[in-house]
Amino acid sequence: MATVSCLAGLVLPAAGTASSAAGQRTAQRAGQRAGQRPGRLPAASARSAAAGRSAAAGRSAAAARSAASARSAATARPTAAVTTKDFTGTFQPVELVTTDGQVWLVSSGNSNGTRCRMGRINPVTMALTSYPLSACGFNVAAGPGALFLETTVANVKSETYAVHIERFSTSTYVSTVFGTVSATIFLGSDAAHTQLAYVAGSLWFYAWFSGRAEVLQLSAATGAVERVFRSVPQIGGAEPIIVGTPGYVWLAGGAGSGADFLRIRASNGASRSVLLPGRFASVYELAAAGSSLFFLYWGYPAGTSSRNLRLTKHVGRINANGEVLKVSPNEQLGTWLVPLSASMFSVGPGDSCTPPALVWGVDEQTLRTSVIAKLWPPGGPCAGESSFRAVGAADHSIFVLFSGLPGTLYRVTPTG
Repeated sequence: MATVSCLAGLVLPAAGTASSAAGQRTAQRAGQRAGQRPGRLPAASARSAAAGRSAAAGRSAAAARSAASARSAATARPTAAVTTKDFTGTFQPVELVTTDGQVWLVSSGNSNGTRCRMGRINPVTMALTSYPLSACGFNVAAGPGALFLETTVANVKSETYAVHIERFSTSTYVSTVFGTVSATIFLGSDAAHTQLAYVAGSLWFYAWFSGRAEVLQLSAATGAVERVFRSVPQIGGAEPIIVGTPGYVWLAGGAGSGADFLRIRASNGASRSVLLPGRFASVYELAAAGSSLFFLYWGYPAGTSSRNLRLTKHVGRINANGEVLKVSPNEQLGTWLVPLSASMFSVGPGDSCTPPALVWGVDEQTLRTSVIAKLWPPGGPCAGESSFRAVGAADHSIFVLFSGLPGTLYRVTPTG
């Protein structure tokens, strides 16, 4: 899933625009508590006043120790072990996907004639093995025994791309491009706002077609169109989002798209909109954990005018019925969500492009966040942030890719 680095310069709905990421995004963490000032006891005489002050001081000291202990417990951060791998050769990865305990990386072709390749990372040793692709592809999606990518053939005369699906076998390490033309889209920015996902036995392709967003359900065996969905959320300034939970496909238009949110029942195509509380600006990330769905969004704070827009950041949780279970207060959150075991984490630059990039743990009950790791990619957390899906989980660890020269892969293993 592609996103603009640090989500900079995105045009949001009519209430205003997001500030640039280079120090101008101004969401502040809420819920910081001011310390309490101990009370004073009245006294009827100097002696009783002195005794009262002495007792109050003792109680205040005890209260201060108790409060300090509570604050220490509340602000304690779990720890994580971090391993770094730099890609210094011709293989330079641009996106990441995890499946069946393995980490897979897609590299782009280089001007020196290097072909696009699929890389497999051993999640324990971080060793890389790579295999050639039949065609360069993007928006990699994982299915049973295979990885799927979008690949395009340009028709300059008609100013269109023919979209084909490329299948890479994770057992034979051979890729095949389906002959079926799954879709035709216009040259230019339309190709930059597509998404591919594997859910419930089918491929789901989200794109602009003739000025409107549509979702195509494709055969995972041939790439042929099986169903078309036209009443879907409009696509924002980055790529749209598709996520699956058991039996359902969830759609959002991505960063800059607004609060449109849709659930499709995979078996019969029935759809329903999800109603989100409050003043929502943009849902920009989804991630599934079992039958629950977590989402990240920007919100408009109460009393904020469009001339002085200060967006807040939140994480929310939805059940399988599309009911919002809980949303967080304004929180420190990154670009991505990634589930690991029974826990949810967020990864990204935070409120600005100032190093380091951060990994937060998300408390599933309160949805509050706490930092578990700091990452220091070359060029900073925004310059090295991949424009495609860059996080995944395997072997009890979170994997985070920052593309660039060189590309850097982090393995983050929570230990707290």
